[in-house]
Amino acid sequence: MAIVKIKNENVEFEVPDGDLIIEYLWNNSSFPAGCIDGSTTICACVVLQGIENINPRTHAEIVTFTKANMPNSARNRLACQIRIFKGTLVIEY
Repeated sequence: MAIVKIKNENVEFEVPDGDLIIEYLWNNSSFPAGCIDGSTTICACVVLQGIENINPRTHAEIVTFTKANMPNSARNRLACQIRIFKGTLVIEY
C-alpha cells in the first residue's frame, strides 16, 4: 500500500499500489475534482514529495495545462491522472 498526504488539509490515507488516486481523494478529503479524464484544471495540484513514486505526466495533462496557460512542469499535475506505484506522495492544491 502507498500513502497519499494532502499537505493543506493535513490528511493522509492509503492507496493500493498501482491505483489512480482520484477516487481515494474524493473519499478521504475535500479535494476539488470534476472530470476524470484530464480535460479541466479543477484537480490541479503540486507534487511536493514522491514524484518518483508516480506515473509520468500524461498527454492530457500537458495539453490541459498549456491551454489553461498554467505552469507546465513535472511537479504540476492533475490529480485525476496520478497513479501511485509505491511509497509516499505529498501533494498540495
